[in-house]
Amino acid sequence: MTAAVHEERLTVAGTRLRLWSAGTGPPLLYLHGANGAHWLPGHDLLAAHCRVLLPEHPGWGEDDLAGGLEELDDLVYFYLDLLDALDLAQVHLVGHSLGGWLAAELAVGQAHRLWTLTLVDAAGLWLNEAPLPDLFALSPAEATRLATCDPAAAEAAIAAAATPAAQAAQQRARAAFARVAWNPYLHNPRLPTRLHRVRVPTLLLWGAADRVIPPAYADAYARRLPDARVVLLPECGHSPPREQPAAFARTV
Repeated sequence: MTAAVHEERLTVAGTRLRLWSAGTGPPLLYLHGANGAHWLPGHDLLAAHCRVLLPEHPGWGEDDLAGGLEELDDLVYFYLDLLDALDLAQVHLVGHSLGGWLAAELAVGQAHRLWTLTLVDAAGLWLNEAPLPDLFALSPAEATRLATCDPAAAEAAIAAAATPAAQAAQQRARAAFARVAWNPYLHNPRLPTRLHRVRVPTLLLWGAADRVIPPAYADAYARRLPDARVVLLPECGHSPPREQPAAFARTV
């Protein structure tokens, strides 16, 4: 059954944003990846067990972050303001890709605001033995093919993104992504030395066939987090909530 998804517009600390939500129960804050906010089949399934909150990062939508968006820390502090505005003392925090890096940074300093942390194919670290592909050198279609395990699903996603509105959204997302992840590319060199502060149960959920951020990064996170376990989803690329929604929701 598809969840009844509610969309609203909020103003938080002078910044306007869109927020999608569905379900009841414990709040789960989902931080989306570089391609933007999309309500996916995996979110529907999660909403059967909890209240899923999916905000659109400032800069990815029509409105920018009040005060400017220059680095990932700007989003960390914005999401602390959002938790306060929604009167959420604690949440289950789930972040995907760039949103996983953002979730990890938030957890380092604010673990007391979390019940659990789930990093899904998360950026944030760098391994010289497994360098990440240069996503800025790829076209959106090439990036979609790289990120998706099933070639037919990749081509369907490329066709669906061929509308003028979707292409404009891709351009906004790409510009915002560059502001926070260009240099250093997709990681924080200081993050590995800080992850020991994340003293909450952590799930590292990865597509076993992820070619954007390969599973070696799940192991790298696990070595540095105090209470973490790794789950790999077979026949899954970079987006488990899209490619393997049932396994994604069940594992989370």
